[in-house]
Amino acid sequence: MTLLEALVALVILSLSVVGYLDVFQSGARSVRDASEWTRTVALAESAMEGATLGDALQSQQGMAPDGARAAGYEERMEVRPWRPGVNEIVVTVTAPRGTTFTLRRLARERRP
Repeated sequence: MTLLEALVALVILSLSVVGYLDVFQSGARSVRDASEWTRTVALAESAMEGATLGDALQSQQGMAPDGARAAGYEERMEVRPWRPGVNEIVVTVTAPRGTTFTLRRLARERRP
């Protein structure tokens, strides 16, 4: 084996290693994005359940599982009148990297 053949083999080997590292990096990024999206949706669903159930979960509303609020998630909730006796509840959760998820639901107006 000559020196030139060894250098060509080394270049081919390093290009294949770089390709594998790129695949692993893409996989890790996908897992991180999926985890962030799952947490965002879970926070929105939790806030929506708190809003539709009313007083029973009023004290728990805005509480995030796993300390998610400390991780930079922002939650916003609006209650708008839709028709007489029916409200539209809109929950928007923003993830730390700027991804937003909006959940809308119609619910009967709760009367005391």
